[in-house]
Amino acid sequence: MKEIKRREFLNKTCPNVAMAILGVSFLEACSKDSDEEVIPIPDTDGGYKINGNNIEIDLTHPNFSKLDSAGWMNFTEQRTLLLKSGSAYFAFNNFCPHQGARDAWSYNSSESKFICGRHNNSYPTDCVTEGTNGGPLQCYTTSKSGNTLIVTKP
Repeated sequence: MKEIKRREFLNKTCPNVAMAILGVSFLEACSKDSDEEVIPIPDTDGGYKINGNNIEIDLTHPNFSKLDSAGWMNFTEQRTLLLKSGSAYFAFNNFCPHQGARDAWSYNSSESKFICGRHNNSYPTDCVTEGTNGGPLQCYTTSKSGNTLIVTKP
């Protein structure tokens, strides 16, 4: 067996060990969080299309029937909460101001608040009032033309 000096051994092995330990962390830091991944419904039959910073939603499409029946829906493909109140439509970013969850929402119509199911925090729909934990929901501008709801994101 060949003898090797301590300094030479450390110079040869330390960079490899350090890369093995830290390299994975660096690669992980660059990867996308699975909660952030968006899989869009195809434009051809998804009931919506993107036009610049506008989402144009066909309100007669079956993918959006929950908006009529329940009065709200989490449009996860476009990271948007949609709300129908009477004949008016509202849209909000579905990012929870507390911890960023996008997929655990419910709506309390008697209090006009969205509830994040991750920690049961509630957020008013007035775009100004802070929730029970975190700031207010970010609001988007909406308009309706015939059976098309247009949501304008900043």
